[in-house]
Amino acid sequence: MSDPVVKTTLDGDNLMPEHGIDPRQFASQNASAPIANQLSSANSSVSDPTVSSTPVKVITSPGAHFQMVFAEQGDITYDVTPDQSLDLTLTGGTSNMLQNLTLVLRQPSTAGFAVSLPPAHYQDGAPPAVNTNAGTATIISYLTDDGGKTIYGGL
Repeated sequence: MSDPVVKTTLDGDNLMPEHGIDPRQFASQNASAPIANQLSSANSSVSDPTVSSTPVKVITSPGAHFQMVFAEQGDITYDVTPDQSLDLTLTGGTSNMLQNLTLVLRQPSTAGFAVSLPPAHYQDGAPPAVNTNAGTATIISYLTDDGGKTIYGGL
């Protein structure tokens, strides 16, 4: 009796065992559409279309430091509008459960602020650029399946 063969790559990319998809590909596919599309697709599985299955925490004026936390179960979205340069951190998560945290960074209409992103395994090895122009938004997805020990991030 031999051990089962576990496929760990697809065309050279590492796979996430739960879904068979590269986390960079997952993040780019899920962050490429406007947040309204993401939220409406989340709503499509809910019987009442006015209720989102993904909680959204709206944070205005977070100060210089803000800690985002993966939900205990399921996914979460943070909609953050900085009021000064901002340093973000990310914690939490549940082991053996694929979780998504979507970050919507909205620059105020009157000014733009630098934002330092939390440590993660980002596509191409570097955090994505955050648009600092007034009135713009940057959307970034973070994934974990091991309680936050390993976090993947990307646009």
